[in-house]
Amino acid sequence: MPTISLSGIAKSYGGGDHAVKNLDLLVPDGAFMCLLGPSGCGKTTTLRMIAGLEQPTAGTIAVGDRVLDSVEQGLYVPPEKRGMGLVFQNYALWPHLSVRENVEFGLRMRKVPADRRRARAEAALEMVHVADAMDRYPSQLSGGQQQRVALARMLAVDPAVLLLDEPLSNLDARLRLEMRAELKRIHEESGATIIFVTHDQLEALTMATHVAVMNKGELQQLAAPMDMYGRPANRFVAEFVGSPPMAIVEVGPARTELAGSLLRHVTSRPGNHAPAAIGIRPEALRLDEPPVSAWSETAQVEAVLPAGSSWTVRLRVLDTELYAVSYTPVEARPGDTVTCWTDQMHLFDGEGTRLAAWNAVEVSA
Repeated sequence: MPTISLSGIAKSYGGGDHAVKNLDLLVPDGAFMCLLGPSGCGKTTTLRMIAGLEQPTAGTIAVGDRVLDSVEQGLYVPPEKRGMGLVFQNYALWPHLSVRENVEFGLRMRKVPADRRRARAEAALEMVHVADAMDRYPSQLSGGQQQRVALARMLAVDPAVLLLDEPLSNLDARLRLEMRAELKRIHEESGATIIFVTHDQLEALTMATHVAVMNKGELQQLAAPMDMYGRPANRFVAEFVGSPPMAIVEVGPARTELAGSLLRHVTSRPGNHAPAAIGIRPEALRLDEPPVSAWSETAQVEAVLPAGSSWTVRLRVLDTELYAVSYTPVEARPGDTVTCWTDQMHLFDGEGTRLAAWNAVEVSA
């Protein structure tokens, strides 16, 4: 399928606030696009407009040269004629039909012959690894298996675009991990374009080829996952993407001692000007011997929180609390004095926009 394009898309309900505002978005053919953002940011509304379940109040949605929605032209293509498959947050399986019959349902509606229905249903179930349960009923399956069946039902009709509305949110942690790997594998094997709605940044970073971060109905940044992580466009993206979140230190007239220390280091570099705020990711804050070129300060350890493969350390740096994440064992204990340092900072202007690389301490991707 050609590129999906959204141009000037807006959606409001009853003349009130806009759920989506002036959205321009391109989804390349074969992409795994994640719409990421907090609840109420407009990501599900955007997905539903692409599916045809909602109509925009302004703008155009097109697939290549084919217009699906255009308020200006008065065009609207119904969902069943868009060639897209939609998987909801709840599984929506027919309880009185077997797994095979559930997967065949969409094919039956399209009047596909019985032998072809059966073959395509079995192939789809094989792809999601639940072919051994094809004669069971949904009530006999686990939540993860039911989610796989819902995916198989969509894959069986061979949609050019697969739309997923937070389909993993009802699963436990282990099943979510399994399904992330399954969705990535399905995308690689099928070559379908996938648009996935989630508020979970880990899902977006681990599965997507493209991530679109939204907030209050507006697109904040569209980028590859690690580009977005390493070079967030603004403070919202910087704080939303990453766990633990990036620490933002305000640099104003009433700045803290920590802000003053960071500012002196940043402005000591040729060509750098004073930012309005400085951001440091916890994993970029180190506790070993600092290089000469890095910013460093003494800090007091307030807590050490082991998490198996990593250690989160709460520090008191001058007059400010910061968190550091270490992937090697931390020997320090609460009350100890250590040296913390970083050579990776994000600088933001007064509008919250990340400053250009030429006058910032650039972060490697």
